[in-house]
Amino acid sequence: MKLSLPLAAALSLIAPPALAQTDLAAISLTARAYVQVVSWQERSFRPAGLTEVIRAPGHILLDVRAVLDGPWSDTIERVQAGSRDIRLVLPDGRELEPEGGFQYWGQLSLIPRSISARRPRDFPEADADIHWNGLFLVPEGVSQATLTIASDDIRFSGVVTVPKTSTPESAASFASFTPRDVRRFRVAQLQDGNGDGAVPSTLTALPGTVLADIEVEVSGLAGNNADGEDRFNWSTSDFRLTDPQGTTLPLVGERFIRRLLDSQFNGVEVGASTERRMLWLVPEGLTEARLLFGETEVATVDLAGAAVTDTD
Repeated sequence: MKLSLPLAAALSLIAPPALAQTDLAAISLTARAYVQVVSWQERSFRPAGLTEVIRAPGHILLDVRAVLDGPWSDTIERVQAGSRDIRLVLPDGRELEPEGGFQYWGQLSLIPRSISARRPRDFPEADADIHWNGLFLVPEGVSQATLTIASDDIRFSGVVTVPKTSTPESAASFASFTPRDVRRFRVAQLQDGNGDGAVPSTLTALPGTVLADIEVEVSGLAGNNADGEDRFNWSTSDFRLTDPQGTTLPLVGERFIRRLLDSQFNGVEVGASTERRMLWLVPEGLTEARLLFGETEVATVDLAGAAVTDTD
């Protein structure tokens, strides 16, 4: 139905106004450049040493990191920008989209990161910065570019200086890992639930192998969260155990009360420590193993010092 001119004019007077964009200011805008980076996106259960390496001839991998001042006020409670709202503009005008980013430093995922931040609950007593990072494929020879963010509600533009290439951060550098206790046995006694409804079960090592129960103390050295949180976070599947020749030994799971889970998400404050117990399937005659976090060897595990028992 076609509206008459008077009616269309009247409706335009009551239509909601377009949302105004809020300009963001940078607290810091930095970049790191790499020749290649290992992807963690699909590595959860791949053996140690089998890595997916990202490298693009004629390009560098530019890791752009922005910390933006939260524009919080009585009227601004939340800001958002999708990954498609974020571009790196080269001097010749070409616009690059982010190819991926880091949720945890040293653990690259090829999933571009968006921005979604909320005003602190106890505002104005508390403030909250906005953290974002993205990985771009930049042609070699580019010395600077401009990071732009333009969504329905926020806007930002800042110059990024392209540094010399360096080695990517190691995911293991944000914590220390110390084996504190080792036990070896043939059968793990498990239980799901408590009381009358508890369901018991057993897990038996395969012939020629035993279950190695290794307690690892994890101490946070620095925050690995890309959102600036002062914690070190990890998952059980970030660990590998190998024999001295580098062959990966099967991870059975992580202890949780009387259960055994494939993987758990864990965390510890920087400056604090916590212990976690993990089970691995190892050859009965193996006397020593290597503990890895990601692809970095972090400890040697003495297996021979733990006598083999029938059960745990």
